[in-house]
Amino acid sequence: MNHDELNHWSKRAADWARDYHKTLRDQPVRPQLTPGDVATKLPTQAPEQAEPMEQIFADFESIVPGATTHWQHPRFFAYFPANASPASMLAEQLANAIAGQAMLWQTAPAANEIEAVMINWLRGAMGLPDTFTGTIHDSATTTTLAAILTMRERALNWEGNKAGLSALPRLRLYASGETHSSIDKGARIAGIGQDNLVKIPTTDGFAMDTDALDAAIRADLDAGFLPAGVIACTGGTSIGAYDDIRATIAVAKAHNLYTHVDAAWAGSAMICPEFRPLWDGIEGADSIVFNPHKWLGAQFD
Repeated sequence: MNHDELNHWSKRAADWARDYHKTLRDQPVRPQLTPGDVATKLPTQAPEQAEPMEQIFADFESIVPGATTHWQHPRFFAYFPANASPASMLAEQLANAIAGQAMLWQTAPAANEIEAVMINWLRGAMGLPDTFTGTIHDSATTTTLAAILTMRERALNWEGNKAGLSALPRLRLYASGETHSSIDKGARIAGIGQDNLVKIPTTDGFAMDTDALDAAIRADLDAGFLPAGVIACTGGTSIGAYDDIRATIAVAKAHNLYTHVDAAWAGSAMICPEFRPLWDGIEGADSIVFNPHKWLGAQFD
């Protein structure tokens, strides 16, 4: 395919996308398949010669839509809202056309500066103070891992990356059982270990019990452990639990601990001022993660 042909097939893809969304309501949300059904429709080895684009597109139409769980379906209610807007889909097409790598300013000046300005827009829209800044990550899981790594290094006076963890104190993290599994993954990947992620009991309202949090931190200090940080949640993915952010941060600050707020699932709701009491005290957090692809119409990256 050359760029003139790209123009033709881009229009064909846009027409397909329009028709897909127009008829999506009439399709089942999930395909009636068993594992392996799609693989049997594909060649066991890559073709030696290029196939005509007409055939490739026909294969896409015959194989993919009917074997897809339709996240944009109006009756899709699993996991989280995923309402990608047409403008977001178009923006993805333009980004793909440029095919840049935005790892540094010099590799992609426009992308880096647009990202920084857009983050400031989001900060204002969410009602966060001007002291906050941020970046786009590939997922909330990666973002939370970055926060946990920061907790680790801060608690170890930035020695972990240099000396390794084997001869350093045993670190402890704190979160309720309502937090996302990415917290557990982060503890494991950061070398802190699953056993050192202390799951704090919750109140009758499913918020982290801050008295129990304080008691757990004190007990760990008495045992010779080194508390590193607290992860609170705004909208846990299981039942939508909300921690008392202000009270949680107060306990963390009393012990000089870093606080990360996982608002990946419900943080986007804070664009509406009437919902902001759900994360009252957020200005005291050291870091926050939320996902604009949940509720704000952004495409999956």
